[in-house]
Amino acid sequence: MIHYLKGKLVAKSPTFVIVEVGGLGYRVNSPLSTYAALPPEGSAVNLYTHLHLKDDGISLYGFLKEEERDFFLLLTSLSKIGPKSALRMLSSLSIPEFKKAVKEGDLTTLIRTPGIGRKTAQRIVLELNDKIEDKEPEGFTEDALTKDAIAALISLGYTKKEAEVAVRTATSSLKEEVDLPELIREALRCI
Repeated sequence: MIHYLKGKLVAKSPTFVIVEVGGLGYRVNSPLSTYAALPPEGSAVNLYTHLHLKDDGISLYGFLKEEERDFFLLLTSLSKIGPKSALRMLSSLSIPEFKKAVKEGDLTTLIRTPGIGRKTAQRIVLELNDKIEDKEPEGFTEDALTKDAIAALISLGYTKKEAEVAVRTATSSLKEEVDLPELIREALRCI
């Protein structure tokens, strides 16, 4: 898999960009949000990518932000949502707008995306509602220690949401600075 491309932006359009890396020009499909934030042609660019293999060819999808790429992958994990549909969704709605529409069951907002009908919007709400994380509480920032503790709990089989809640609870209950093993132990008590 190609995790990212770092090179020279040769050409850009609303639906794709061409990035030259090591003498090769990669055609990368991208959403409008990426197009709008791209630097001028000839500038250096870094795109987080996803390589999609299918029977009739290979496609490369790229995003300026890793969060966008991860959300794109989440959308394509849904039944009957392919990469082109996911790209159209990300071009029509920002990630916060999309998450809000899913959490509130706002089908009207989701239907604004070309190619997404009422039934598909209902399925998206149903399948994504539990997968979309709520916004972090005010004042909580993840430092390296909390990220490591969350990763440790996930590796033990807990969901990301369970791990985050447990680590937040443990962090708020511990008054002094702690090391990673102690934070993990406390977080396990909170689950």
